[in-house]
Amino acid sequence: MAEQNVITSMLDDLSKEQPISTALCIGQNLEQYGNNQSIQWCYFSVSEFLSLPFNRRYDLGFVLLDTAEMAEVSSQDKAQLLVKLRDLMAKRIVVASRLQDEQLMRALGFTQLIDKTAHGSDFALWQFNILTYKHVPDWFNSKFWANPENWNKFRW
Repeated sequence: MAEQNVITSMLDDLSKEQPISTALCIGQNLEQYGNNQSIQWCYFSVSEFLSLPFNRRYDLGFVLLDTAEMAEVSSQDKAQLLVKLRDLMAKRIVVASRLQDEQLMRALGFTQLIDKTAHGSDFALWQFNILTYKHVPDWFNSKFWANPENWNKFRW
């Protein structure tokens, strides 16, 4: 299970990058760890979350895959949970998992925050942020494809 000081410091860092006013957590209720009382936390179990209709988008989704509750969840339900969270429910996602979930996390486009070789425990921290998911290449702008200076000069 993720340690309190890791969660608290990570929430502080994430709040500095982008303001967090609403957050949801799955796997463990994290409301007690938030030093910042401006974050409105919502806790869901896996079954509650999978049946939840899309009615709002949260600033942060926090999933703890290394809890006792998540040990009973199938890998298909884990994938379904993460995809729903990534695509519909949260702008940014942080997942605390075991090392055995690495293949699933990479397949879903998550990036690793804590290097697994830096410590000896069975713990990995992952994130998904749509704003940093893919770097936009230089050639993907109007400078290289529109060429407005050549309009009415050449026939294309």
